Amino acid sequence: MGLFDFLKKKPGESTPAGDPTQPTSATGSGAPGSSAGQPGPVPQPAKPAANQAAAPSVAKSASPAASGNTAAAGTPEPKPSIEVVDASGRRVQISREDYRLKVLPDLLKAHGNNPDQLTAVILQALRDGLASEVLPAANRLTVVDKDPERALSVLAVVQRDAGELDSAEATLKELLQKRPNSAAGRVGLGMLADARGDQPKAESLLWEALQLDANHADAVHGWLQLRHRSVGDAGYRAELDKVAALPNAWRAQLWLARHQAQQGQVEAATALWRDVIGRAGNETDALVMVSADLVQLQRHELVQELIVPRFQPGRHHPHVGLALLHHYLNQKNEVAGAALLHQMFLHYGHMVGNELQPFTGEFDRLRLSKLPPPAPMPANPRIGLYRLDRPIWYAGYEDPAWLLPQKQADSKHVLFFGLAVDGQPQLPPGREDELGRLTRSLPLFLAEHAWLSTPHRGAAVLPMAEQGGWAIMGRPWPEEQLVSQVPDAERAATLLVTGVLRVDGDKRRIDLWVYDCGTKQRIGHAATEGTMPELGRMLLQVMAELWPVLGGPQNHKPPVGDEAFWHRYADGLGQQAALVVTQAGGMPKDRLYGERYITQWLQQTALSETRWQPGFWLLGSSLVVLHQLGSQVPKEHARLIAEIFRQSPPNSAFARLAVRPLRACGLEAMWQARRAEIVAAAGNDRVYTDWLARAEAAK
Repeated sequence: MGLFDFLKKKPGESTPAGDPTQPTSATGSGAPGSSAGQPGPVPQPAKPAANQAAAPSVAKSASPAASGNTAAAGTPEPKPSIEVVDASGRRVQISREDYRLKVLPDLLKAHGNNPDQLTAVILQALRDGLASEVLPAANRLTVVDKDPERALSVLAVVQRDAGELDSAEATLKELLQKRPNSAAGRVGLGMLADARGDQPKAESLLWEALQLDANHADAVHGWLQLRHRSVGDAGYRAELDKVAALPNAWRAQLWLARHQAQQGQVEAATALWRDVIGRAGNETDALVMVSADLVQLQRHELVQELIVPRFQPGRHHPHVGLALLHHYLNQKNEVAGAALLHQMFLHYGHMVGNELQPFTGEFDRLRLSKLPPPAPMPANPRIGLYRLDRPIWYAGYEDPAWLLPQKQADSKHVLFFGLAVDGQPQLPPGREDELGRLTRSLPLFLAEHAWLSTPHRGAAVLPMAEQGGWAIMGRPWPEEQLVSQVPDAERAATLLVTGVLRVDGDKRRIDLWVYDCGTKQRIGHAATEGTMPELGRMLLQVMAELWPVLGGPQNHKPPVGDEAFWHRYADGLGQQAALVVTQAGGMPKDRLYGERYITQWLQQTALSETRWQPGFWLLGSSLVVLHQLGSQVPKEHARLIAEIFRQSPPNSAFARLAVRPLRACGLEAMWQARRAEIVAAAGNDRVYTDWLARAEAAK
């Protein structure tokens, strides 16, 4: 891939996600986000430009000139914000001015003596329309880089984009003096000539470059674009034939094959694809373009023959992997698809996580569709109650008693029951899970906070069908019946919180009642109503009303987090419950789905409010439980967990707990490297050291 391929983007336009030649502005490692929906179109190579940066997008035409980027095309205004990835893996938007003044200078300083990294930072700045800001850095690159061709080419592009065309020309001429056979130097001069309106000179220089390197990306793309501009569609095939006939040429043959396929000459195109892959099958560019074309044409037998044996995750461009995921989805091969998806998340999740995420649901649906149908529910199914005496993030950590506040001997047990749903609400398709999750997330949320901010112990009690799976009650359990299930010795110290959820269109109303098992009477009530987007406010409202009844502070609210965070957090508790109950045998393991959505939801939730440490414990717990279930998903979070662990002080709760999630992510060595430090920070805490022995012995 030629150097100027780095620059096929106008300032303010997005780069193709995950291109290893186009590093993202970042202050640290990345992490994937999550998204839903159907997998998008098969990614294809960027449309090349001859004279200036062209916007990368899906190439629908067989012609590299189809993008229409010419010297006359105006440069759009740069976007006011720039996306960066922080050290915890969050993709955040910062203002262009803040990036220019605060982030970019630090990046340039940090990598000023590393030519590879410095080149990456400079090229990213060019894509963000900050050429003038990196002129000094580009000049420094010519000093520290032992590759004068790269250094001078980068400097020339920076000068060109900064409007210093004469300086760019002088730099490229210097390059040709030092490297007389430089194709990149001729390409750069050709781009400058075209920018000045001298197309004949531009074509001549690009043709000279092709004589030196018939597969120089920018020389091929630029020359074809200029010739297409001159001869139009009618003469374009002859131009393709001319450049494809150059000795050892394969890149132009890919454009010729695409042109033939779009003209219905599929067999001729197939012969070219086989020839190119046979000669250049290790070239990422060849794999990207051929895989995209074959999947678009649904020539899946050729995908299996030409692409599958050659694609290496971590080495080749992620767009090849995305094309293969479409291939497996089309072939309904969820086993191979899921295996590749895991590899894609491991190697590229921090770059193309949003593009990968929809495949999780698609492959899950395929897998579930091939399972035998579940046994039909009996007319009157038996319903049991699943009791969680610790916060849901306790799961997988081998009972870390040191993590929870110590309670007095006379503290009460507060049992928060899953909400009943009044009536049979009519919900839009796909919203049923949302409603069911709410019936579980509220008691989980309140039980956790009862542990953390009242004198009492909290427990969530969730109804489950005897055959497996969640159950939703049509009315709350009669309190007298529930009391009979509490051991006699515990009744005087037990409070029950039952509730009902009423749905009226978009409105949700929640009523909760507190029942004292000792006195056998209700002692409190809380109610709230609103729409689902208001759930965070509703959660905080019922907690504030209940807490004085439960011995907590008046008008209590958590010390950190806004309403939106607590909505997301409670939703995450409900999702984690599905993993915990499955691991405990309450649901069939083979019908578990969406675990990647769950962990990424919890990851984003934890990172959205880093002051709430239980959010990180919850994420770690989900990874441990999934590891115990045999899932490979935890390893996809190794990058983030390693960073959180690195930043955690040795006496912090996450550092103490980290042996479990680190092992789940395959990072045992990181734990061993800090183990002595963390144990020393715990001092003579026998409770912790006893727990650590159990945690290290557990699988």
